[in-house]
Amino acid sequence: MAIAKLDIVRDFLPVTNTNRPRILLKPAHITIHNTGNPNPGAVAKAHARYMKGEEAQARQVSWHFTVDDRIIIQSLPRHEIGWHSGPGNASSLGIEICMYEGMDEAKAYERAAQLVAFLACRHRIAVPEGIRQHHDWTGKDCPAVLRARPGGWSRFLDRVRAIYDELRATKRGKRRAVARKPQPRAQPGGRKIRSGP
Repeated sequence: MAIAKLDIVRDFLPVTNTNRPRILLKPAHITIHNTGNPNPGAVAKAHARYMKGEEAQARQVSWHFTVDDRIIIQSLPRHEIGWHSGPGNASSLGIEICMYEGMDEAKAYERAAQLVAFLACRHRIAVPEGIRQHHDWTGKDCPAVLRARPGGWSRFLDRVRAIYDELRATKRGKRRAVARKPQPRAQPGGRKIRSGP
């Protein structure tokens, strides 16, 4: 299977935080960001902690998932909006991909692609049409790392699509197997007998 164990850790913002608007979201898009923080130690856990603090509340920023090469932290429920992409907030889940010095970048982007594919399947979001850059909503140069590399964004989308297609094929295969499973039928007198081979 294309998707490994994602290691998603739920560490939700407190409901009292001013950067947790608690407004209902029905996701139609997934918005990709880079954290913009290349400092060693700027791991997913550090960004999740930052989001709980006073500065993030003062700036009114929040997003759903932070991904690094080891873990994924979920900071908001998928059915609540976050403040990460201006007009995209109302329809998209926000994913921040870390970019700190010394990170295993290939692993982080693979983990992010798996997360995006999983969320797209779960929420019936079209791939690649429903996957957006922060830049698409506001014009900001984000996700900066993917945008700076020749073909970086298209390669990322290709990987998401491959995983997404495999997840959907696996799901269809399981549905077919369930549909083919012999069902017991009742015999006169109420006794059930097995139909099929």
